[in-house]
Amino acid sequence: MAKIYVAEYPGLGTTEQGDSVAILALPPTTEYTVIVSAGTSVAAQAILPTTRYVELSTDTTCSYIMGTATSGITVSNCRLNANERVVRRVPTSPQVAGPGSFQLAPLANFIITTSNV
Repeated sequence: MAKIYVAEYPGLGTTEQGDSVAILALPPTTEYTVIVSAGTSVAAQAILPTTRYVELSTDTTCSYIMGTATSGITVSNCRLNANERVVRRVPTSPQVAGPGSFQLAPLANFIITTSNV
């Protein structure tokens, strides 16, 4: 059994002058744990519409992809080593928010699988 920890963030931190900086603004919008067993793939919960970055960490080596179906995931997809922590930008797509306005919406959720290879 492996635990993959996911934290979602709406954007980067800002300075007092309003400049973006390469750190995540705290607190995260949401945090959750995905529990998987060796040789299985599971979908993490759907990413919130306001999420632009996710932080992933795990207690064992695993592979992950962004998508909506578990078919085709392999140990050669994005790999996360035990006790590693990574930040990834969530792919977004413009969505119509009303007449003449658009907003960015996440495209997919994370699909995560464990691997003992």
